[in-house]
Amino acid sequence: MESLSAEAARRRHELVSRGMAAHRLALATLGKAMAAEELVGLERGCSDDLRTLDGELAIVGGVIRDCLQDPPGRIERDRIVELSQILHEVHTVRFSIHDHLGHERLRRLDALDRGLSELRQVADQDALLHLACEAAADACGFDRVMLSRVDDDIWRPWRSYSRDIGPAERSFTDWIRQVPEIRLSRMLLESELVRRREPAMVQDAARDERVYRPLAHAARLTSYVAAPIVSGDRVIGLLHADNRAGEVVDLDREILWFFAIGFAQIFERAVLLARLRDQRAEVAQVMKAVEAVLDDLATSEIELAMRQETTTPNVVRPVRPLVSERSQLLERLLTARELEVLALMATGATNERIAKRLVIATDTVKSHVKQILRKLRVENRAEAISQYLRLTIGAREE
Repeated sequence: MESLSAEAARRRHELVSRGMAAHRLALATLGKAMAAEELVGLERGCSDDLRTLDGELAIVGGVIRDCLQDPPGRIERDRIVELSQILHEVHTVRFSIHDHLGHERLRRLDALDRGLSELRQVADQDALLHLACEAAADACGFDRVMLSRVDDDIWRPWRSYSRDIGPAERSFTDWIRQVPEIRLSRMLLESELVRRREPAMVQDAARDERVYRPLAHAARLTSYVAAPIVSGDRVIGLLHADNRAGEVVDLDREILWFFAIGFAQIFERAVLLARLRDQRAEVAQVMKAVEAVLDDLATSEIELAMRQETTTPNVVRPVRPLVSERSQLLERLLTARELEVLALMATGATNERIAKRLVIATDTVKSHVKQILRKLRVENRAEAISQYLRLTIGAREE
């Protein structure tokens, strides 16, 4: 059973053939009914693009209509009947073209919606990147799709998917693996995509000066569409797509653009979910550390002493030497100010709150936090707080 895209291609071919035939017949009949100078400006050939063909048929149909409304006296009755029949065929073909284009757009938008719905079920960002090219090809109806990364003014072709797995496509895949970083210049189409944040279409890669020649040669491109993947206020990637069947059209550019917009939203959600999972894991780690410290406090030996002798004043000050050798190590590693910052960090205070408490700039707090993480050899605030709690809050010696 043929796919919908194959059926659409066959229907398009039928309409092009029928439209060209109607156009040729109209010109031939008009040539018999009108003087040559009256036919000046009419195209003798036809385009195989449906929208262009529709425009050409509209022009020749208008000429026939004017001729029938005010026929020259020399036009025979039989010729008038023939022109009327041709005009009817022109209108029928144009209606069929409009109907086909409308249904084709709705069909492709429906396929796009189904494809994006499937991607929304994927929550892992690595999996999304792995599926991106194939999903775009299936959802948008392309034979090949390439995904690129964009970092500032550097363009990096990254991976591709093609329905054709022959030697030529394997050679293109090898080119992607080996291609160096491409600096975006004002002359490149990809530079326009990043600057304008809009899709683009190339109908003749051999003549279009914006085309990156090594890519066109490696992929054997003749016509293709491209769209930026926008996250926030910057372009993070590009999609290129083409078909073996022939030239791309405006609808191809529109469909790829809609996919790029939808994919960007899905990918952003996956990244945010991953960050949330990481934060949850860090918080869980800190809570476990706090729980362990509280267990130590609860089971520590109690001495007969006044409350004021066993209660730490509620002020922020550098940690004084404790009996524990590990606490003394902490004091040797950090400065007095860094100890103050770390103590406030352990209370859950943000950089802004720490800055207000210590009456220093927020940037200064950030610098202290960076030095604390480096000196304690930890990756994040959670690990630093965990070490601080273990070293300063009644940890029992082994």
